[in-house]
Amino acid sequence: MSQNTDTNEQTLNSKYLLDYYIKDFKYISPEALGVHKKGRMKKWTYKAVGKVWAVQVVRGFKQLFSQGSLHGIKYMLDPTFSRAERLTWVAIMIISVAACAGNITQLFLKWTSTPFVNVIDSLPSPVWAVPFPNVVLCPHLHVKLSYRNVNRFDDLEKFFASLVCPQMSKENRALDERLTPQQNLLLEKFILQGAPKCTEVIKSCYWRPSSQTWLTEECCTKLFSPVFTNYGLCFAFNSLPLHGMTNVTTAWQRTFSPYVSQKTLDWGLDAGYPKVFPPDPAMEPFRVMASGETNGLGVELYLNESEHQVACDGASVGFNLIISSPTNHVYSSTIIRLPMDRMTTIEVYPITYRTDSSLKGLLPERRQCFFQDERKLEYFESYTDSNCKLDLLIGEAKKSCNCVLYNWPKKSPSEPICSTKSDYLCINDVRAKVEEQLIYAYFADSEEQRKPTGQSSSCHPACNDVIYNSQVFYSDLKTDPAESPKWGYPGPGEITRLNVHFYDDSFLGQHRHAQYDDYYFVGAIGGLLSLFLGFSIISVAELIYFVLLRPLHAVVTEICHRHRS
Repeated sequence: MSQNTDTNEQTLNSKYLLDYYIKDFKYISPEALGVHKKGRMKKWTYKAVGKVWAVQVVRGFKQLFSQGSLHGIKYMLDPTFSRAERLTWVAIMIISVAACAGNITQLFLKWTSTPFVNVIDSLPSPVWAVPFPNVVLCPHLHVKLSYRNVNRFDDLEKFFASLVCPQMSKENRALDERLTPQQNLLLEKFILQGAPKCTEVIKSCYWRPSSQTWLTEECCTKLFSPVFTNYGLCFAFNSLPLHGMTNVTTAWQRTFSPYVSQKTLDWGLDAGYPKVFPPDPAMEPFRVMASGETNGLGVELYLNESEHQVACDGASVGFNLIISSPTNHVYSSTIIRLPMDRMTTIEVYPITYRTDSSLKGLLPERRQCFFQDERKLEYFESYTDSNCKLDLLIGEAKKSCNCVLYNWPKKSPSEPICSTKSDYLCINDVRAKVEEQLIYAYFADSEEQRKPTGQSSSCHPACNDVIYNSQVFYSDLKTDPAESPKWGYPGPGEITRLNVHFYDDSFLGQHRHAQYDDYYFVGAIGGLLSLFLGFSIISVAELIYFVLLRPLHAVVTEICHRHRS
């Protein structure tokens, strides 16, 4: 009789009423309701409240698992299933949870290891959105014959000449004692008087945004300014105020550039130009509104070959040209040769690198770049990787050698200049040390060995930057003696012309943005949970209701009933 009763009850439980098992109605049956009555507190205590809370939470979990929206769990608890069936569903759920956890872990690791991606801009940018490049002209004439014959120099003057003459080794002519402050002034005077002046080499120029005609005297007073480079005294066009250096170098720069001044710019690498229309072409750094030769920089250069000294400059004659971003320093070894008696045309292609401001929340070593307000340099106003490396080299040289090279930025004209053999050996050691430090810092900040905290010692690139690629074309230059220029025709073989312009009116830059923003990351995790477990916002609501709100309501109801009793 008992066996028949159990069989009938099991058969009844397996039947359906509409879309539900009849067994599910036990949750609202008198027996289920009787449990509530039996579970009421006899006395209000924290222990009793906790007991009621625990009972209701367990009951809520049972109902959540058996009637909730999560897939598969109710089959693990279904009493109508055999033990083998329930174990099968347990294995299925374990595999599903493990697969879901593995995919979420991989997604999280990918988000932490590569939090950003670089993509090409979907829309082109106009050339007036970026500055015109910094054009630096360096005459391959460092000591004029009319000034002094290098073969008749004394030991001190030979050392001075060895600093600027590519044919003379400064190591072999190093002094026994370091230069005194007075000799520092003599060295600067030697370089400024021995090298050709701006008006002697730049005879006329053309800059479309400022004038429709060729200029003469204004070239050296308004457009070009003297600057020291690795090639001696040069002349820079479209350079930033103080040549992009900080105000601490003002006193030193005024010794060779009378027009140098401190200015505040409305442009920056992070902010760009002000969003005004129409664009102001006179704003510094200069920019052009369109591409083409007529919208670029044209220069007519002159070099008096009779002033050339083979013992100083070798057999080559002409100019060295540096094209770079206005924010980068000019101590570059990448140059373009300008031969004499030629027309040199340089087409420039800008490439911009932009980083979303949303990535500012990441540490610089994670995003592998610096915004302008995150790292300040001692000698350069704008942060770039090249400025950072030179700034680090100068600081380490002053610390280890107590001197700097003659052409490096200085805070005072009287700073010690490296001039002995031990000084040059020290500078070489510092170069190797700084390169080694940067290599170690790079690997320390790499993906596998990234530092969790602390300031990065690497010279990562700027988060927002612009670089310039160029293509050079040469053609023969024919001059007509009957049409001599305003400044006079010096003779064949001593003139060269240069034109620098943008190749196209627009360009495609590169953009760095978060690989997974907050919405995408949450959506990806939610999609995996839904795919493997059927988890959704409704599941969260069910969890809150069955595990939190319903037990809380039961506890409050019991307390109120106790007070009424």
